[in-house]
Amino acid sequence: MSVLSPLPDAAARLAALEREAAHQSALSAGDGRSWVGERDGVHPVVIVGAGQAGLVLARGLRRRGIDDVVVIDAAPADATGPWTTYARMHTLRTPKDIAWPTWGTPAVSPRAWFEAVYGVEAWEALEYFPTTAWHGFLQWYREVSSVLTVGSTRVTALRTAGADDPLQLDLTGPDGDWTLTARHVVLATGIEGAGGRHLPPLLRSLPADRVFHTHDDIDFDALAGLRIGVLGAGTGAFDNAATALEHGAASVEVHMRRPAMPQVSPYRWMEFAGLIENYGSFTDAQKWEFNVHLSAVDQPATQNALWRAHAFDSFRFVTSSPWQHVEWTGSDIAVTTPHGIRNYDVVFAATGIAADLAQRPELVEVAPDAALWSDRLTPEAVAQNPGLAAFPYLDDDFGLVSRTSPERSALSRIHMFNHGARISQGMLSHQIPGLVGGATKLAAALSRRLFEHRADALLAEYLAYDVPVGVHIGRRAQAPQPAATPEVASLS
Repeated sequence: MSVLSPLPDAAARLAALEREAAHQSALSAGDGRSWVGERDGVHPVVIVGAGQAGLVLARGLRRRGIDDVVVIDAAPADATGPWTTYARMHTLRTPKDIAWPTWGTPAVSPRAWFEAVYGVEAWEALEYFPTTAWHGFLQWYREVSSVLTVGSTRVTALRTAGADDPLQLDLTGPDGDWTLTARHVVLATGIEGAGGRHLPPLLRSLPADRVFHTHDDIDFDALAGLRIGVLGAGTGAFDNAATALEHGAASVEVHMRRPAMPQVSPYRWMEFAGLIENYGSFTDAQKWEFNVHLSAVDQPATQNALWRAHAFDSFRFVTSSPWQHVEWTGSDIAVTTPHGIRNYDVVFAATGIAADLAQRPELVEVAPDAALWSDRLTPEAVAQNPGLAAFPYLDDDFGLVSRTSPERSALSRIHMFNHGARISQGMLSHQIPGLVGGATKLAAALSRRLFEHRADALLAEYLAYDVPVGVHIGRRAQAPQPAATPEVASLS
């Protein structure tokens, strides 16, 4: 893969872009009036997660006059998502020209940034955004949006009290343990935000240093010279296989249970405004059918990931090859497949994510009362896909729904702007292709909910408003006339 190089004057071009962004923001900001912010130690919104979803939402809330929004992230403040950890692809999986929520400021779009740094010709030649460039864009976006991020800080508990009482977040970070209170909490926590990494039972008895999930922090240098088997054949399987081979692995084999790689990607069909903005209008039955079908047909691994792995002679892709039995022999791992027994030094589980709210530390206390899709489905429907049935059932504001008090509960102020929204609000709502719809919808919902909460105070403020505008009764005063200019004597 060719390496992009910034233009020699990229810094100056970015500075000019930032000035243009400030100008555009001023043109579209109205009076810029803040109408809700921190009161008595309670923040209007706390966003957990400083990746693309959290940053975009934070900017959108500020544009709506909502101040004192706090953004926290377990990773360092400049990590801005998984792009330096388990996102081991060279490029994004979505096309470069996907819509982006600019909040009235096109100068802060990915394209504007890319053209400023690398040039228009580089953009025209691009098919997919390079991962390193995307990470650079998000870092710049955070800075130019003045989103203050509290990094290296984890939520250890999220507590509710009464239906109208503030939410409490217990946090731990570099300076110890502390607490934040908020009216609303948005969990912009990505693909693992509603559960955790799924490690199939047949792999759980292996030595811990011999089995890794593809989302784990893997020391690939330590795998040099080893034989690696990969269970699962999504894009992440091939990205991790290629990364291992690039670091000197002796061989890698990817096993797929299907007889062939899927050739149709339903995600490409989904990427249009009508669906992204209106998915929530589907009935529950339609949402369920949509997602059961999506799980059944799946999607192919990206072409770039396939080419990257197949570039190595020591790579092998095996279809119709579910793993039937796995055993630690004392020296290696024996994997039984329909094709026979394969022996590996290390295995990777490219087996995705399981929905399970109780796996999330921030949701342990509220999980027992949070409704799941299994609560709204017939036993026959649940049996179609138990994994999907374990997803949270969300309201139209991305909020959790209480099992015991569905009409009035503090849980509705915990908003799942992450993979947990897959069935209720759409697979793409928090992902790059869907942010223009999802973030806009959630920002509007939070604004409405905060307004409803402050309605009495705002009405009282309005009734008490008595600031004179300085009108003058009578004829408009004449502007001073300029002094007469002496005539110049004619020289004729």
